[in-house]
Amino acid sequence: MKTQSVLVLGNGPINMDISSEVNHFDRVVRFNFCSGFPEHLGEKCTDLWLSSRGKQAKKLAENFPKFNMENLQSVVLTEPAPNPFKQYLFKTIKRKGKIDFSNDIINNIENKHIVSRLDKQYRRDHLIDLLKLGKPDHKPICPSSGLLAIAHFIERGHKVTIAGFGFQGWKRHPWRLEKKKVSQWVERGNVCWLNLDSTPNC
Repeated sequence: MKTQSVLVLGNGPINMDISSEVNHFDRVVRFNFCSGFPEHLGEKCTDLWLSSRGKQAKKLAENFPKFNMENLQSVVLTEPAPNPFKQYLFKTIKRKGKIDFSNDIINNIENKHIVSRLDKQYRRDHLIDLLKLGKPDHKPICPSSGLLAIAHFIERGHKVTIAGFGFQGWKRHPWRLEKKKVSQWVERGNVCWLNLDSTPNC
């Protein structure tokens, strides 16, 4: 597989105009609503990672972000395939955080062949790896989509640059441990932070 330059663009605040830098990467990974595609973050998106359950997914299903899908190579749903019986139960008892909106979300993707899912084992393996770094602040359920996306591209031998990661949000992601893991990757040369002044800080 050819090594590609990959920018994983989190939804944390970025105030600098990086639109020109974004276009220089072979692949640009974004998440969910992509921070609304503000002009200063550019338009390029080759990989879109989406939540498929809970409030965020419901919002995506009802108001999918508008953007040019011409460059889109991959769409990854970050929750495993739903169990039909459990989904019926969750809807019956109105367990909103567990309801899956995959089908509604996928309907917004022009090329259905580029859609895939993370499986339970992949998420579990990376959570186990994170827990080796210390005790989390809260009982974690899974790593964040951002951490899993970074790992995904590292594992495929690509040159990964990141920006827009603040390591905060839903308390069931082990943010402090994820920050440690990313620091390890940076030290090992697996990842570099985008230098918001000029070029990638590798």
